[in-house]
Amino acid sequence: MTKDEEELKVIYSALDDQRRLIAAGKVQRWDVVKWGVTVNVALATATAALNTAFSFIPFVLAVLVALVSWLLVLHYNRRTTGARNTATHLVCQMKKKGIDYDGIVGTNTASDYSTGFEYDKPELNLFTVILFGSVFLPLLSAIWKVLLK
Repeated sequence: MTKDEEELKVIYSALDDQRRLIAAGKVQRWDVVKWGVTVNVALATATAALNTAFSFIPFVLAVLVALVSWLLVLHYNRRTTGARNTATHLVCQMKKKGIDYDGIVGTNTASDYSTGFEYDKPELNLFTVILFGSVFLPLLSAIWKVLLK
């Protein structure tokens, strides 16, 4: 086996790893959003179930949950962006070795991933709306209790 063949094997393996990291990052972002919303729904349920006076504590906790969740989403997005950048570099290395990955797959990896951190912007915008919308559930629950009294 020649040196080029060995290098190509490493590139293929590394590219496979980057694709897995990208997929895992997307799943992790969604999991963080699901858990953040779940905690905020639980806070809203607890607020509705408690027979105490109106309190902003569940609302403040919901805000903190949403902020921490959003920071985790951004962390996983940075990791995913790093994996995309590495994948772009690996595709360039393949091209230098005579393998036209983009031509074979029918895409332009460098152009597709050039937006960097903004690559999944519509998805990230939706996650923002979902997370920070869930913040108001405990507040609405508390307001509803006050209105019913």
